[in-house]
Amino acid sequence: MSIQQEFFGFSKTQIKALWALSALAIVMSVYWVIADYGADTAGSEGLTIYVGGSDQTYSPVFTIDLNHSPVDSLELIPGIGPVFSERIVAYRDSTGGFAFVEDVVKVRGIGPALLQKIKPYLKVTP
Repeated sequence: MSIQQEFFGFSKTQIKALWALSALAIVMSVYWVIADYGADTAGSEGLTIYVGGSDQTYSPVFTIDLNHSPVDSLELIPGIGPVFSERIVAYRDSTGGFAFVEDVVKVRGIGPALLQKIKPYLKVTP
């Protein structure tokens, strides 16, 4: 049985063309997956992503809403542990929320130095 009969009567040239097209389709599929993965989708899921600049300083990878985030989300912020996150939520619940990010200094134990450290990770929405 010849190779032509094995593949539905295609000639050797046609089989080579099918292999080349299949390989091209695989390469393009991998390229599209990689391109889609690297596409800028910031804000589509409520997550803001920043990348470090040329000066080798790094910006936050996410922002957390002070008025809507649960305790465990607030704990993701560097410098905010379980105690501060509980205090932030308690303050938010007792006052009706934060008007500005800077209002977080009204929470007991959070001062200007800590605010400067955590401010890039915070946002406030009504």
